[in-house]
Amino acid sequence: MIDRLKNYINEQSIIQSTLIKITISIFVFIIILLFLYGKNYWEKEEFRSNYELLSVISSVQLKIQSKVNQINSNEQDPSFSKEKLDELIISWLRDTKSVSPNKSIVIGYYDLEMDHVLIENDTPLHSAFELIRPNLGSENEFQKLSWNSKRLISSHLPIYDQQKIVGYVWAYSEYNISFFKSYQKMSIILVLALTLSVLIVIFIRKNIREIEMHLDAFSKSITDDSYDHDQFLTRLPELQPVLDKISDYTDELKHMNLELEASSLKITKILEGISDGFFALDRSHRFTFINRETGNLISRADTKLVVLGKSLFDVFPQIIHSITYTKIEEALTKYEAMHWEAESFTNSEQYYEYHAYPFKEGLTVFFRDITDVRRKREELAHLERLNLIGQLAAGISHEIRNPLTTVRGFLQFLETKPKYTHEKEYMELMISEIDRANLIITDFLSLSKENLDNIKPRNINEIINKVYPLLQADAYNSNKQVFLSLGILPEIMLNENEIKQLILNLVRNGLEATPEQGSVFISTYQKGNKIILAIKDQGPGIPPEIQGRIGTPFFTTKETGTGLGLAISIGIARRHKAEFEFESNANGTTFYISFKEHDAGEA
Repeated sequence: MIDRLKNYINEQSIIQSTLIKITISIFVFIIILLFLYGKNYWEKEEFRSNYELLSVISSVQLKIQSKVNQINSNEQDPSFSKEKLDELIISWLRDTKSVSPNKSIVIGYYDLEMDHVLIENDTPLHSAFELIRPNLGSENEFQKLSWNSKRLISSHLPIYDQQKIVGYVWAYSEYNISFFKSYQKMSIILVLALTLSVLIVIFIRKNIREIEMHLDAFSKSITDDSYDHDQFLTRLPELQPVLDKISDYTDELKHMNLELEASSLKITKILEGISDGFFALDRSHRFTFINRETGNLISRADTKLVVLGKSLFDVFPQIIHSITYTKIEEALTKYEAMHWEAESFTNSEQYYEYHAYPFKEGLTVFFRDITDVRRKREELAHLERLNLIGQLAAGISHEIRNPLTTVRGFLQFLETKPKYTHEKEYMELMISEIDRANLIITDFLSLSKENLDNIKPRNINEIINKVYPLLQADAYNSNKQVFLSLGILPEIMLNENEIKQLILNLVRNGLEATPEQGSVFISTYQKGNKIILAIKDQGPGIPPEIQGRIGTPFFTTKETGTGLGLAISIGIARRHKAEFEFESNANGTTFYISFKEHDAGEA
């Protein structure tokens, strides 16, 4: 019970708990006061009752003691009956009792010699004397008795005749009756005390509520500059130093808050203004900030309202189990910065460079679109490989061609000798293989040769029309077709022979990939300041796993190919400062060569 009361008090506010403690203290104090006062009061009441009882007995004892001689003479007078003597003594008892304020006292006389009991009236309690008789002559002046479920208090005094006890005057009264008024008085005192305590508590509570009201006004004044401080300071001037101190702190906090808001706004503007994407996550992968570039990936006007507080994996579920997912988890787990390249959140054809920086509450991620950079890097790698092959070709071509020319000449000479007539078939095979080797060397030389000569203003449609009959013949031999769709184009700076070789290489590759009855389409058109040459086949497409190696010298999927055709075509496009791109799917492959209208011929 005590523990429960303690817990209840501790759960209250300081003011409420103080009020409860004051109330309990007042009640405890009143109870202790009543206990101490009541004990003394009960003792006084008991003493008063005993004194009153003893006073009555003493009065009777004095009266009977003064009449002892008369009683003795009446007892010896034969003409004086015992009944008259009893009436005489009873009258004395009644006369003495009549002056007592306590009418509940029963008075009696006991004649010891005659063993005779006299009572002042015919009371139903006269038989109580049988309980008093054993105590007659004892030293105790007062005895407490129980009779018929009633509590009695009795007392007695002896009657002497010539120093001899001849009888006893005794009296008793109900203990409850004698203390009834005392109970009433104590009850009145107790009620008054409790009433007083309640009034004190109400008064204290009223004042505490007033204090609460002023404290509430005090708290409002802290955050509201327009609030009238005099409303509570006039009643609680003790709060003035506290208010001054809090006002100083509040002003300082407001100043710091303004600086923080300005700093936060500045940082937000910076992050919103950068072209890179940026977002911040907490430890549970929930977005806490995103900038405009990140929001553009979701394409929503209310992106921040939609994304903030949501999980990264709910907004971009496609990154689960990707390298981005792995790196983010690694950064959070190891608490280390991470850098990686991976696909975009929403487009697998776009590539981003990511930088993740962990901090105590989460992670920040910067990402930048490197799709063009990656493509140019791959193109540069192709060019570097081509340059390497070109340098190699330039170095070995002359060293190989001279011995081959000598061998070819001797084979032609031996072919004319009669003794080698039956070997003529083998001689012709060896000469054709030497010619094939010379052709490969020529292709090698074309990789490194700049061919800046013969670059003139030409219309690419005219070059296509010149080579078209040869293309038709190749297509007819393989039961296929070549279709033209040529737009109206301006002249640009071109090397006619190299462009013919580029077209032949790409169209022949397309014809080899296209099944019988299929077609290859050659089209030209202008797009902005660029002239586009597009060559499309109807083949099965280039497998995605080898698309990155297209244009690598000696890389080929053909059984008899050299792997130099596309490498030579890319070199020709590079020398014309044209872009070489392709698209491939299950319906075929299209190669795009984009020439600049004004600067194509600049070396």
